[in-house]
Amino acid sequence: SLTRQSLEGHQDSITHQTAFDLNEVQDREYEYIFSSNDDGWLVGGGEPGPPKSYKLAAKDTAHVEIMRIGTYNEGLGGIELDEIVRVMNSGKILIPQMEILPTAVVANADMPPELEVRFDMRPNAANENINTQLPTNWCLRFVHNQLFQHFNFPSRFCPSAFNLTILRKAEFRSEAHRSKYFTKCGDAITKWRNAGPRALNTGGWGPDGKALDPMPTDEYNSGIWLFSDRHNITHFFSPNFLPPYDIDPIKRKKIADVLSQEWDEDGLDWKPVGAPAGIVSIRTKQKKGKEGSSSTTIDDLTCGMMSSMLNPSK
Repeated sequence: SLTRQSLEGHQDSITHQTAFDLNEVQDREYEYIFSSNDDGWLVGGGEPGPPKSYKLAAKDTAHVEIMRIGTYNEGLGGIELDEIVRVMNSGKILIPQMEILPTAVVANADMPPELEVRFDMRPNAANENINTQLPTNWCLRFVHNQLFQHFNFPSRFCPSAFNLTILRKAEFRSEAHRSKYFTKCGDAITKWRNAGPRALNTGGWGPDGKALDPMPTDEYNSGIWLFSDRHNITHFFSPNFLPPYDIDPIKRKKIADVLSQEWDEDGLDWKPVGAPAGIVSIRTKQKKGKEGSSSTTIDDLTCGMMSSMLNPSK
């Protein structure tokens, strides 16, 4: 969750981070944007409603999706909420201190497009060498890969990881205005990049914006969130895989192992990092765990060497 309250937005918005003011990549004065859908700006505090704005009044829903659950109904291809919560609290999924960095603002392929903030992993690979830095945003794919390896049910997917939608059906006043808007966004991205990856939830906030209970005794509060939908957060899961990472060879090996492959949304299977989308080079099979949960295991390598927030519905 990257929600935060702001003077420009809806005053019922909840603050879950203060690392990034996403108003810096928005155009609330519509200097560059001609129109959008009636949701208006989804982040930076959301939409305040009349008389400040004539879009639908709505709280900030900023989030970066890691796994979409789809439904808690097993009969419809989903998984029970209690099972998700049980696994997340068991320590089976290693949750690092989530320190992230926006890498770009883009218009997606929709017509008219959605505007998105990207959180790409750069470079697109990690190794065990403690003398090299971990990639930017490695923690997002690290959690994503574990979730997809542990949970396997028909409604599970994650469209276009890892991005944050800020506006839908964006139409620009002209190509020149479009260019100026993305120049403005580029300036914000450069500023954030120069500051480096930042931890979220530095205030130890819970789903309702109040202090976590119990409040963690260390400074590592930047974990992941479980949404029932984009307006409603039900659970927070604190980090359980704590720094340092760069200088610890055991942690570096674990990170490198998890990030050695990535989920291919086109092929619906694992592929070696960097392989083209839709070309699956790793076949998988399902195996029942001791407690009846499904997990994905590597069965065969066919070429080469072999990768907040859970969200039931967007």
